[in-house]
Amino acid sequence: MINKKVISKNNHSFNRIQLYFILILMIPLLGFKNNNSLQNDLLITTKARIAVEKAWETYHHGALGGTLPSPTIQTELESKLHRCRELLAEAYEAEDDGNLKKTENLISEILNLSNNVIAESQVPKR
Repeated sequence: MINKKVISKNNHSFNRIQLYFILILMIPLLGFKNNNSLQNDLLITTKARIAVEKAWETYHHGALGGTLPSPTIQTELESKLHRCRELLAEAYEAEDDGNLKKTENLISEILNLSNNVIAESQVPKR
């Protein structure tokens, strides 16, 4: 008789532990429900940052290698790259403020400028 009480009490404790464990595992899932759009926005901002980094890298490769067509083009590319960094800072601010439309517009401009710099940095000297 005593053994049944001990076993019953242990099962009750075990069930409680299982319930707490399940709740602990489920709480994070409840907090992240429907955050796909936020994650996509963060990925887009990250994509813009990576594009700017790639543009700088491509530009430096051309500038240090002496393959840029002219000093004037080098100055123009550098100005575009600085503009990309300014726009990226604005995009982060807009994202923090929750202004997704502005963030998307800024990122679009960043990607266009970055792609332009990359393309122009790869044009060989004549």
